Amino acid sequence: MQRAKETITSWRKLGKYPEAFLHFFFQWTLLNLYYNALSKKIKEPYRVLEFGRKYENLFNNVKNDAIDLIKTECVGEGKEDAPPNSWVKTASLQLRKALNIDSNSVCANCRREKRRECEKIEIEPYTFGKMEALMRILYQIRCNLFHGDKTEYENGAQAERNKFLVKIGNKTLEIFLHSITENSEEN
Repeated sequence: MQRAKETITSWRKLGKYPEAFLHFFFQWTLLNLYYNALSKKIKEPYRVLEFGRKYENLFNNVKNDAIDLIKTECVGEGKEDAPPNSWVKTASLQLRKALNIDSNSVCANCRREKRRECEKIEIEPYTFGKMEALMRILYQIRCNLFHGDKTEYENGAQAERNKFLVKIGNKTLEIFLHSITENSEEN
């Protein structure tokens, strides 16, 4: 409760929502519109994954950003040292493997408490495509931002991490939105 109050106070003093975060919200809202039209799945995570499967061909356009993203610790499900959920952990590990990135060396650099908790999380019995895995990770960033779990912005390592995640997210979302609107084959 105290952290929530501190975050609210900090953001109120800032007086505005950071432009990069607003841009992420805006772009995700547009992508949300598209994947909702694309899929009839009831739950949003499944619509996100379906977009990833359908647009696997876009992965090469964002490959370098995906590499930058997965060379760091997994996106957690919540604030600070929160470990990833099982789906994000599975997506991250599979994407690293597909891109020949050694997960052991990445995980060795994770924050100690996060790594300890992450080791307890089971892997899902699911095989992600590269774009699908990336979309699942980006969806977690979206969830963390939308639900207030990644609001540190001004000071500290977590603030820098949040800015990094949003920056990668914005770059990839821009590419996705451009690609889907410029593709004349779609109705």
